[in-house]
Amino acid sequence: MSLETDLDHIPRGNTAPGVNRMVIDYLSTKIDRDARAAVLDVPCGNGEFIAAVTTIFPSLTAVGADIAPPDREGFVKADLSSSEELKFDPRFDVITSISGVMEFDNTLNFFVRLRENITEDGLLIVTNDNLLSVRDRVLYFFSGRFRQYRMFVADDAPTWKIMPLQNLLRVLKDARFETAEIRYVPAKWAEWLWLPIALPIYLFQSLAFALDRSTPSYKEKAARYPFASLFSRHYMLICKPSRSP
Repeated sequence: MSLETDLDHIPRGNTAPGVNRMVIDYLSTKIDRDARAAVLDVPCGNGEFIAAVTTIFPSLTAVGADIAPPDREGFVKADLSSSEELKFDPRFDVITSISGVMEFDNTLNFFVRLRENITEDGLLIVTNDNLLSVRDRVLYFFSGRFRQYRMFVADDAPTWKIMPLQNLLRVLKDARFETAEIRYVPAKWAEWLWLPIALPIYLFQSLAFALDRSTPSYKEKAARYPFASLFSRHYMLICKPSRSP
């Protein structure tokens, strides 16, 4: 079976449409299908992503970690947002965290734990909800809420913490990760119906980027928030461990 056929059958899982497919498609450009590498997915949820990864990369050693993981081989119970040191042996060549950063009270602790458990030339992939699409901006303007987050959330709701991109990038840097690339998940065709509103928003956004002389540079700001970001529901960060102390 071809890789493209395999990708078409990847389950959505507990994330936005197309996210799992995008992550595994990217991994296929970095890892041979018969590679013997170690992968950690955290939080792993019900394990659908791990199942898809091991189907496409059968030689990988894949581990899923969560505070309530599936009760089967290959999954471990672990709270990596805790301040307590937790180390896996050996460390992982690839770590993925898909739609998980909004689940933790202490996001910095979470990434510090990941930094301790990734090889020095390893790859970290983090995905999260994009809160600055046109649809989200309009919804927030009129109702005070984002698409993915209700204004009033029950205390026991599992997903609750809003993490804007700029905050996430800073936390990753503090945890000694370098963000090499930001990719937005391709939007569904219905999102492009917002184009008439997106055009003036992007124009004013570009102007604001140009007038703001503070760091980062205009080129970097435009790379973080390209035109496609106005339509995409989710983004993927591709990170490497920083060598700086």
